[in-house]
Amino acid sequence: MAQHWHGAPVASSGVHVRHDRVFPAKNHLVVVNDNGEVWAHPLSAGSVGGAFQLPGPAVAVHGVPPKFVILDKHHSRILVINAAGEVWAHDLDFNSHHTGNAYHVQGPAVGHASHDLEIYATKQGLAVRNANGEIWVHHYVNRNAYGGASKMNSPAIAVHGVPARYVFKSNRRVIVVNTSGEVWAHQRTAGWDHGGNFAGAYKASHELVAAGGVPAKAVIPWKQYILVINQAGEVWAHTLH
Repeated sequence: MAQHWHGAPVASSGVHVRHDRVFPAKNHLVVVNDNGEVWAHPLSAGSVGGAFQLPGPAVAVHGVPPKFVILDKHHSRILVINAAGEVWAHDLDFNSHHTGNAYHVQGPAVGHASHDLEIYATKQGLAVRNANGEIWVHHYVNRNAYGGASKMNSPAIAVHGVPARYVFKSNRRVIVVNTSGEVWAHQRTAGWDHGGNFAGAYKASHELVAAGGVPAKAVIPWKQYILVINQAGEVWAHTLH
């Protein structure tokens, strides 16, 4: 049964927040609103702290329109992948409450094809899932550059059966929440490279997620939980197994 985590409402101020711009960091929820402002909530199991802003330049507002905005928690930065497939980064400093200037992460175009559906930041690089359920990984050369893509050896992810509503990376798994609210997972059995592999899907929760009640604003993974943030800004947690 979902647990209500008490505390401050999330992404419920007057400025609109898109469903894919609420991110789990190590001990924070990070929110990027449509003005490009970055806000964070301290997070612990069962509790959500009050929001504080990380002032800095606007994120994903100017220049080539963004296609993906993701959190690279391994390097503590926000990555903006625009419609041309360019990758731009803003470093985050939770101690001094600051968002850094944008800088270009060099490499070939990423995620710009019409069939590219999600991008996940990993320790090794950027993983792209397409409409065929394939995952292609661009490996980092260093913090500021990445190389060409290699395909993982995996079954098709979030393609068959009940249509997927949310698909995201959570530690060593890719989690799929379908339109019925069922939660399925693919466990990664090797690294994020051409020899890497995800196993077949298994059911990862006995509960239905985001299937009723107040409509969801965002659904995200955090540690062993799926967090559902509803339109009222409440956070409800489902435990994964």
